[in-house]
Amino acid sequence: MSTHVTVVPASTQAGIETIRILLESERKPLVRGIYREPSKAPTEFIQKPNFEAVKGDVGTGIGLDFSISNAVLYVPPPTYDGTDQGEFASRAARNVEDALRGAQTVKRLVLHSAMSAQYDHNIGVLRLNHISDRLLKSAAPEVLVVRPAFYYETFASALKAMQLDRPSFESPVSPASYQFPMVSVKDVGSYCAEALLDVSTRPSFQYVNLFGPRLYSSLDVKDAVEAATGKKCELVTIEREGLAEYFAQHVPELYVQEFVDMIVALLPGGIAAGDFGYGEDTVKGKVELVDAVRNMISR
Repeated sequence: MSTHVTVVPASTQAGIETIRILLESERKPLVRGIYREPSKAPTEFIQKPNFEAVKGDVGTGIGLDFSISNAVLYVPPPTYDGTDQGEFASRAARNVEDALRGAQTVKRLVLHSAMSAQYDHNIGVLRLNHISDRLLKSAAPEVLVVRPAFYYETFASALKAMQLDRPSFESPVSPASYQFPMVSVKDVGSYCAEALLDVSTRPSFQYVNLFGPRLYSSLDVKDAVEAATGKKCELVTIEREGLAEYFAQHVPELYVQEFVDMIVALLPGGIAAGDFGYGEDTVKGKVELVDAVRNMISR
């Protein structure tokens, strides 16, 4: 009998990539993606006979049916509707927990978290991951917490800038030569898919850090973009005092400081700055930064 996997929310970057890899697997798992709007499921998924898109919402708990699933991937989403991130994270985690406990077949929860989420302060918006990790640590017989590093794909805007006459892009991470962990969403999806399909017995609770092949800096992003596009560009690093203005261009005002705090946690002297080592709990991804940039261009 094929393994049945549910991904929720299925519209996240990690959710999309995990589903893509699951559907490419020779094991032909049955995959259910939970969307607030199932009509937005990618056509490439809908065309697969072993994929099902269903309506559900972690915020309300409506449609969270895991009753025939063997494994579940949960990617805690942020909210931008004016609700406190911590309040939303708690409510969503409780809804997911209720659905898991009501499903007799679920053996494993794979919980997408984030680097720095082990801390309960000074991590900004990542407290939604800290809260989710804490509330769901015993929600299934096996819980695997995956803490990816900074996504390469965060810098996708740099590729749009390359279309300008005088290309330049901004990075919120400074100094420009400061190296920190980054990872490809493809490596995240591959690891999560493998964990969801793994039938061996794992510890009741386990966490792993998921980093790329090596540490990278904002300058490395610049070099990768130039190598992938064949065009030169200017890198503008945002200093700490300019982070609030930077994020005000990207998120609602209510959440600006939380995004500032998330970045500051990674910078020199930040609470997570000492966590960049490749220890025994760290999985090293395979995709290099420049290859991820080339992949973003091809898509």
